[in-house]
Amino acid sequence: MLNGKKVSLRGLEVSDAPSLLPYWNNKEFMDYTGRNHPETLDTLVEWIQKIWEERKNNQNHTFGIVYNKSEHLIGYISIKIKNSFSRRAGLSVGIFIPEFRDQGLGTEALTLSLDYCFNSLNLLSLELNVFTNNPRAIACYSKLGFQSIGIRRKADYVNNEFLDDLMMDLLAKEWNSTK
Repeated sequence: MLNGKKVSLRGLEVSDAPSLLPYWNNKEFMDYTGRNHPETLDTLVEWIQKIWEERKNNQNHTFGIVYNKSEHLIGYISIKIKNSFSRRAGLSVGIFIPEFRDQGLGTEALTLSLDYCFNSLNLLSLELNVFTNNPRAIACYSKLGFQSIGIRRKADYVNNEFLDDLMMDLLAKEWNSTK
């Protein structure tokens, strides 16, 4: 478990799936993650089981974001190792309960995960994709040092329109120099 002042990161458990499902299938959250259809409880359970299997092989480090005051699960962060030889991973994050957005909780959760990635997993670089119509997320990533490395035009089809995907990355030396 990784502990911050307002949030903590812990492994997702199969027992989280029933309470997670309504938020996971929230229309706004689905739009930000590029999913065009809701998940079933069985699919979500399978996903949680899969991330634990991948974790055993050091391929996936997915955490639930827990709000410390209420111990409520409010989001997730996923770190997927893309190439262990080059020490490169992909990052995805989501605060799926709207009431918990715009309070700095995602920023704190990302800070915990970036320290974990660069100082515990010894990664060299992290990359992420974010739709260009998500300025809140882009501002958060930029504030933490992520740099824009390109745009994949019309990358995904969401809500009857094609969306552009901003690709961003952060190097360990850039993260550690800000501390």
